Amino acid sequence: MGLVYDSRMRAIVIGSAAGGAFPQWNCGCPNCVAVRAGKEGYLPRTQDSVAITANGDRFALVNASPDVLAQIRATPALWPRAPRHTPIGAVVLTNGDMDHVLGLFSLRESQPLAIYATPAVWRGLEASILLRTLKRFEGQVVFRPIALGEEVALEDAAGAPLGVVMRAFAAPGKLPVHLMGHAAESAEDNVWLSLRDLRDADAKRGSLAYAAACASLEGVDLAGHDAVLFDGTFFREDELVRLGLSKAVAKDMAHLPIESGSLHAKIDARRKIYTHVNNTNPILGPTDERRAVVAAGWEIAFDGMEIEV
Repeated sequence: MGLVYDSRMRAIVIGSAAGGAFPQWNCGCPNCVAVRAGKEGYLPRTQDSVAITANGDRFALVNASPDVLAQIRATPALWPRAPRHTPIGAVVLTNGDMDHVLGLFSLRESQPLAIYATPAVWRGLEASILLRTLKRFEGQVVFRPIALGEEVALEDAAGAPLGVVMRAFAAPGKLPVHLMGHAAESAEDNVWLSLRDLRDADAKRGSLAYAAACASLEGVDLAGHDAVLFDGTFFREDELVRLGLSKAVAKDMAHLPIESGSLHAKIDARRKIYTHVNNTNPILGPTDERRAVVAAGWEIAFDGMEIEV
């Protein structure tokens, strides 16, 4: 059943996996084997993205994953309602990682879009020749810079309000892999978002926090949000090492592991939800780790999950 809209802002999780999705195309880890086999308790997931709406009519996407076309097909609320139309008015980029920006190049069919990003993330996009495909005509892409800490009311490319207010804050992270050695690090490289309904005068009541890539909770104030979508990439610091898949640990990839980081952290929110879950994470199955997460008051995002704030 789809969303039934009243006066509250809502979010649809259109993708809940980390980069590579679940199953990952080139991975035969136990989780990927289980989901391919249709084992009970394992759900396929596309790469992380959230659609935000204040009225069910116009949406802003938080990040545009390589799976965006499949995500739109799977989400009737995002279907066009005329021969040339989309309910999607804007895309907000939280960093320049490929799994957050490649979907932009699938949204190129002469469709005006507003793209919100920090100047550092936008510079990284402009360094790519692929951005030219989004500039077929004047005004196809309207860049709206994100200033850290400043509140902005989201608008589409024509300036029509989307009914959602956003504030972005620096999140502990890193440069995208493809820019390492080619760009200077900046506080603008990775942000977390606080989003609320434009009609809500209280900046925290009924708001949603999105921090799907976060290396630490230090300096990240998620308190008071009605719902928090947080980095659930890895359960353990050495998860990839244990499986023999990499020598890198979670901190090397700028992610805070669940077990030793966020699981028992004091986050004052009505709902706490892990998203951006890597294909290796044991919480993707009916495991002791999943039960520990649920017992600690956390939920695990899935594609199609609907969140009312």
